Amino acid sequence: MDRVRVAYDVVRAYVYTLLLVAGATVVWLLAPEIAEAPQVAGLWFAVGGFGVLVLVTFLLAQYARHV
Repeated sequence: MDRVRVAYDVVRAYVYTLLLVAGATVVWLLAPEIAEAPQVAGLWFAVGGFGVLVLVTFLLAQYARHV
């Protein structure tokens, strides 16, 4: 199996997960009795930070492949 295709599939799955978490966050914010907003902000910071790490790793791998 092509490693680049697998990497694209992993990135695509991650983006779908971000969209699912975004939808869950909207529901979470519309129902404030479920949780407080700082917890949601912490969740987004963790998910976004990991996403940036994945994206940077993927871009560095693509750059190294072409050099």
